[in-house]
Amino acid sequence: MVGIPRKRLEEKAKVLEGQGEWVSFIDVLVLLVFEIVLFPNMDGLVDLATIDAFLAYHHSKESPVIAILVDAYDTFDQRCEKSDIRIACCTPTLLS
Repeated sequence: MVGIPRKRLEEKAKVLEGQGEWVSFIDVLVLLVFEIVLFPNMDGLVDLATIDAFLAYHHSKESPVIAILVDAYDTFDQRCEKSDIRIACCTPTLLS
């Protein structure tokens, strides 16, 4: 499983809003905000890092910082392979 399509979550949020299920609506909305703000993904997917950070925050009241750092490390590892490429190539990751 790679992730959940963002469009699917947006549709679910609209349905929950229409039904007045505010607690569930807020949970879906927070998951979407995590995806947009913390882990922007160009594929339109809410990926597993986003879901892990959300669950850590929502259920355990843990800080999502650990998940963010893991995601940043993974991005650095993928984009800056073990070569002489400078770490500056990953500057956009630090800004997200």
